[in-house]
Amino acid sequence: MFEIENCYRIIFEAMLEDSTFRCIAERMEQYTKAGTAFVSGMGKVLACSSVYADLFPVSAGKGHLASKDYMAMRARKEIAGRSWSVTPVYGGKRAIGYVILVYEQKKEEGLFLELGEILAQNLKRYFEEEQKQYVFCQPLKEHMAGFLLFKEEPAVRSEEWNFPEGKYLVILIRKDDGQTEETAAFLRSIWKCMQIYEEKDEVFVLLYQVKEKDVPFLYGAIEAEKRKCCISEMFSDLSLCGNKKRILNRMSRVEDFGEKSAVRREKEWSMQGMYTYTTALIENAWLRDYSMERLLLEDERNHTELYHTLKTYLLCENNVTVAAKRLHIHRNTLVYRLKQIKECIDVDTNDYEVCRELLACIMMYDSAGQSIRSRTDYED
Repeated sequence: MFEIENCYRIIFEAMLEDSTFRCIAERMEQYTKAGTAFVSGMGKVLACSSVYADLFPVSAGKGHLASKDYMAMRARKEIAGRSWSVTPVYGGKRAIGYVILVYEQKKEEGLFLELGEILAQNLKRYFEEEQKQYVFCQPLKEHMAGFLLFKEEPAVRSEEWNFPEGKYLVILIRKDDGQTEETAAFLRSIWKCMQIYEEKDEVFVLLYQVKEKDVPFLYGAIEAEKRKCCISEMFSDLSLCGNKKRILNRMSRVEDFGEKSAVRREKEWSMQGMYTYTTALIENAWLRDYSMERLLLEDERNHTELYHTLKTYLLCENNVTVAAKRLHIHRNTLVYRLKQIKECIDVDTNDYEVCRELLACIMMYDSAGQSIRSRTDYED
């Protein structure tokens, strides 16, 4: 049996330490013998004691509630003969965190419920500071559903989660754009069936129950609104959410070289995204492609767009009609530019192998973020 008065003393002493959550979790376990954990409203394990870590090694190791542990927590199932006390910490109408105590003696339930309330009250401001990093304050179940889809990737069709059947799209919104809430609200205004999963720097939105005929509408509406985001192609297997997340994440890292559209589609940008994996290697190797630099220099001297034109043409698999449409120019204008490009860098843009090599050079060149050499350097 423990005394509540001593718990107050432990809490106040630990609040003077740098790692308040960790200190309280460890000292509470030492005093009460209960496994102790503090979980954010996002499902992140902010700190836990050794007993908790032994009972829930996956959650403790990931630093986030695993879906299996979350379901056990919701059901209050006994774990290794221990009972749960889960106390929500409220910020407004939503829970912004949870105090979890896993104890041995069932007769002490009332005491641990009281301790949970005391911890929740005294640590509320620390949970609020953690929540400030995030835009959305959803129920933990919603966050856990997103975590399961985008991070755990198990058999996500589990009846426990009731994920809908059908077709899906994933949209990535970067928080540094400063319009995360507005973009999410716009998406909800045009499509009601959505699931939000938030990380520290990005928000991923899963649109579900999408049909083939809906895709042009969704792409068009987002592009017309000029919402800055990355959007996947339609898919039907929910276990691909993690892969889509990684692809979109890479696409979002590609440097902006004056692109006109705010929307990056998977079909058009996945290749650029893949080349971001090579950035460090290319930078270390100090890659330089002088044919690309000649093209860039030509653009600088004559205010042309030959480099961007060639890149778009190659990404459109040498399809003049598709490339011209994407560039918003007449087909004949594109043909004329390709002739200029051939004269400038002396390559055959109709040769498939040559074009693959050119595209690889462009992707690596862009990924490495290399700037055009100055006029003087080039002439030297």
